[in-house]
Amino acid sequence: VKQRAQWSLGLEKCLVEILQEHDTPYHRGQNGWSKETWNLMVTKFHAKHKQVKFSKLQIQDKEKELKREYRMLKEARKQSGVGWDDKRCMIEADT
Repeated sequence: VKQRAQWSLGLEKCLVEILQEHDTPYHRGQNGWSKETWNLMVTKFHAKHKQVKFSKLQIQDKEKELKREYRMLKEARKQSGVGWDDKRCMIEADT
C-alpha cells in the first residue's frame, strides 16, 4: 500500500515555483512537460526537501490537482457578483 503524500503549503509553493521555472518552450511540448523535464523537476524538488520521499507520480498528481484548483478559481472569478479579496486571498461573493 502506497503512503499518501502529505502536502504542506510550503511544499506546494516550492512545487509551483519549480513548475513556473520550467514553464518554457524548451521544457514543454504540445502535451505538457517532457519525461526528462519531469525527472529534472522531481530531482530539484527532492534536493530542496530531502526529508520528503514523494514519488514522481505523486508529484505529477499534485501538479494536476493544483491545475484543476487554479482553473476553478479562475472560472469562479469570472462570474457576475464575484470579487477577489487580496488581503485574505479569497473569493468574495456579493450578497
